[in-house]
Amino acid sequence: MITRLTLKNLAAHKLRLGLTALAVVLGTAFVAGTLIFSGTTDKAFDELFSEGTHTVDVTVQGRQAFAGSADGVSVKPVPASVLDEVRGVDGVAEARGEITGFAAIVGRDGKIVGGNGPPQLGIGWPSSLSDYGLVTGRGPAGPHEIAIDSVTAEKTGYTTGDQVKVVARGPAEPYEVVGVFKVGASGTTGGVTYAAFEPATAQRLLVEPGAFSGIVAKAADGVSPAELAARVGAVVPSQFEAITAQQAADDAAGDVRELLGFLSTFLLTFGVISIFVGSFIIFNTFSMLVAQRTRDLALLRAVGASRRQVTLSVMGEALGVGLLGSIAGLLAGAGLAVGLRGLFSAFGADLPTTGLVIAPSTVVWTLAVGVTVTLVAAYFPARRAAKTPPVAALRDDVATPARSLRARAVAGGLFAVVGGVLLATGLAGDGGNPLALVGGGALLVFLSVAMLSPLFARPVTRVLGAPLVRLFGTTARLGSGNAQRNPRRTSATAAALMIGMALIATVSVLAASMTASIDKALDGSLGADFQVSSGGGFGPSGSFDPSVAAALTAVPGVRSATPMTYAQVKLDNEPVFATVGDPAALAGPFGLEMESGGLAAGADEILVDARTAKAGGWTAGSTVRGQYADGAFATIRIAGVFADNPMAGSYLLGEATHAAHYPGSRVSTVLVVKEPGADAATVRKALDASLAAYPNLTLQDQSDIKEQARASVGQLLTMITALLVLSIVIAILGIINTLALSVIERTREIGLLRAVGMGRRQLRRMIRYESVLISVFGALLGIAVGIGFGWAVQRALASQGIDVLSVPAAQLGAYLAAAALVGVLAAVWPARRAARMDVLRAIATQ
Repeated sequence: MITRLTLKNLAAHKLRLGLTALAVVLGTAFVAGTLIFSGTTDKAFDELFSEGTHTVDVTVQGRQAFAGSADGVSVKPVPASVLDEVRGVDGVAEARGEITGFAAIVGRDGKIVGGNGPPQLGIGWPSSLSDYGLVTGRGPAGPHEIAIDSVTAEKTGYTTGDQVKVVARGPAEPYEVVGVFKVGASGTTGGVTYAAFEPATAQRLLVEPGAFSGIVAKAADGVSPAELAARVGAVVPSQFEAITAQQAADDAAGDVRELLGFLSTFLLTFGVISIFVGSFIIFNTFSMLVAQRTRDLALLRAVGASRRQVTLSVMGEALGVGLLGSIAGLLAGAGLAVGLRGLFSAFGADLPTTGLVIAPSTVVWTLAVGVTVTLVAAYFPARRAAKTPPVAALRDDVATPARSLRARAVAGGLFAVVGGVLLATGLAGDGGNPLALVGGGALLVFLSVAMLSPLFARPVTRVLGAPLVRLFGTTARLGSGNAQRNPRRTSATAAALMIGMALIATVSVLAASMTASIDKALDGSLGADFQVSSGGGFGPSGSFDPSVAAALTAVPGVRSATPMTYAQVKLDNEPVFATVGDPAALAGPFGLEMESGGLAAGADEILVDARTAKAGGWTAGSTVRGQYADGAFATIRIAGVFADNPMAGSYLLGEATHAAHYPGSRVSTVLVVKEPGADAATVRKALDASLAAYPNLTLQDQSDIKEQARASVGQLLTMITALLVLSIVIAILGIINTLALSVIERTREIGLLRAVGMGRRQLRRMIRYESVLISVFGALLGIAVGIGFGWAVQRALASQGIDVLSVPAAQLGAYLAAAALVGVLAAVWPARRAARMDVLRAIATQ
């Protein structure tokens, strides 16, 4: 009987429950899409990186103390003599040297192909053990010949016989394209561009003459890769290591998987937000459905249905809504995963192609999340339905009696206190898992605001409605009264919009604070007039030859051109990034102010800022145990302590120490200071002319650097806001759902209003006013909470350089106006339905 009743109720309320299911669809789609995207890309990259293991068994490379360094050149070159030793190892069937490094192809428009996205690689053209198969032409054999990958050839239109410029160690040089090759079996490159040179040219441009980036070997029959790796590792010098090709592929795939894991977590966060927002709609919908069916439920009780059976009936409806919504969300998630791949391609990161991977765990998690959230949201309305007394079937007044808000106030206050403590602990970094603490604290704060909002929903909506009443009279008064009539319903409807708006306001405050802090840091710490960098980024955004600095120094009107880069070093076993350069030369461009010690940094010496020195208990002359990227340990001396300087960073490492332990002599940035009195525009024009042969380099003045920083923050804000708009869409559905159900609940009342002379247009306006008040109420709550969250996050990040609080009032005001527009749009359909009611039937409704 319960099953039949549940199915009939689902069929009887298709539209209302369908809107609720749509909220489940949108939330679970993000969860499913992220899981499908993650599984698909993981499989694609595993296949891509494992392709090399078909032709290679062992790789020899420079030993590293830790993965990566900011200068982009962290692997020690392998001398040709090591190749001879590897070839002499028993069990090696074949071995060759590999050569890789930076080499950017210049497009027909004079710009670097690929821009600032995936890397631009140069390789030595192999004769065997190759994963590169020629498509047309031949491999490069002369010093001015190259072959390019098929994806780049298709993108640029280059083909065999064309003249192409390539930037490697120095200025762009012309080469003839003699061949086009395919990378691996799939031919996809993930957005990476490839330029292949003959071996001697590749060594000169990418590594150093007579050296290789690494050595690969193929095992003889009967010798396992692990066994061969052990044999090779026993003969190569200690600064090199031999690992199996599978391990090398796993390490490379692991780096990509870590990045994709961060992206998946980022996207899943918005899925969780969507589900959380949708739960308010589900709760509200079932609460109103139960309230409107009080008499029906009482009749069930009167004819013998138990409380348990009534509860199961309502929960059965929730199960049906959750199940159907989750299944639809899974299908929508597959489309979202395809869209994410297209988005990556649009940004130049062509991911390896493979079919969509919908793992059983993805199906289970999607269904579990959607169904569980729906059942939990419907549980309390179901309990209230079960408590309906049978005598209610005899009354005309079937409204659910109002309950005290005292329990809500106590619970909401408790949630606020606990949530605030968790937030403060997580933002201070004192707990074991700061991210979990911040997330849990934010969740409790949102629940607290949602629980407490009925306490002030009536007075706030009365205040918000007062101007409308003055301007639009009776219809506005009725709309305002409807919003105030049921503060629980108003607050529950507004809560969905409140969450989305709170998160958008938080991001807006944080973005504005970041921009203001960057402006302050640049104004106070960057004394350079110009900056030259690969890709235009301030930081480890690329590397180039230090000869560029010498060329810029010779430009008329230039006082100094100081090269710098970044490197990773361990201090007390903790990896940190250090700025590398001559501290004395950087003092001017960075505006360094020494507090103790000197600017000279000799071998195994480092300078630190005051905050870092205080945290470590260091002073000028202190020593600390350190380790460099090549694995060498050293006792590193603190040569000096300088005042906190955001542009210089926390550590300054001398050039001599860097040259001794980090391969290559590349730089990532050159800071240019013009002569006093020199015309900035004239100097810039001369600098542009000097850099004409380096299309991979970008020249910026201080205003350009500020604008780029603002643009980067703006892009991040736009991306996050676009994702959060999903929660706003769900909130709009909630308002539509609430208004639609409210119209049905007030059918007789609407009929009476029409009977006493209210026109259809006036009725539509009344419902619009109610919707606008609910939307603005939710937006105000959200903005207030968001400003609080933004302030808390900014204070927590003050030590990381975000030390200026900025509240974008105009932007938040625009969001509030947009919320009012949301209210207007959400009311369109419910208002039209109300206006089309038959007056006599409406009056006769019980």
